[in-house]
Amino acid sequence: MACLLQDKERAAWLLGYCERNLPPALAAEVERHLAVCPDCARTVEAQQKVWAALDVWEPPQVTPNFTARLYARIEQEEVQPWWRAVLPGARVWTWKPAMPLAAAWLAVLAVALFRAPSMPEPGPKAQADSIDVEQVERTLHDLEMLEQLGLSNSDKV
Repeated sequence: MACLLQDKERAAWLLGYCERNLPPALAAEVERHLAVCPDCARTVEAQQKVWAALDVWEPPQVTPNFTARLYARIEQEEVQPWWRAVLPGARVWTWKPAMPLAAAWLAVLAVALFRAPSMPEPGPKAQADSIDVEQVERTLHDLEMLEQLGLSNSDKV
């Protein structure tokens, strides 16, 4: 018999064997395989150790006011302005909230510097101001992105 770990469906037999919910004929077949396959035997042994450890583990008790304290902390985080530090009452400015804004401005600046239209040659063949459609589309896309981030209006900053 090929190794049970090589096939997903048959690998599930190992878990069924550990849970003791396989039909007797299939359980006997798995036992015969475990006698000759050290990889599968190690897998079953490890699974049984995990379940034994979980059987004796007891989760810590939750304090009675845990939920109230949790919601109070969430409320405190929502009330604080973005420029305040996480510590209550602190007036220290942090970089964490400013990073998305700085990244957006850098992206706009990079687009402006690297995609700036070149000046037309002076002379009789100079055309009137032409519109670069792709740049307009990119600018509109950037503005939509800033609106989605809530950074487009100066009163929100």
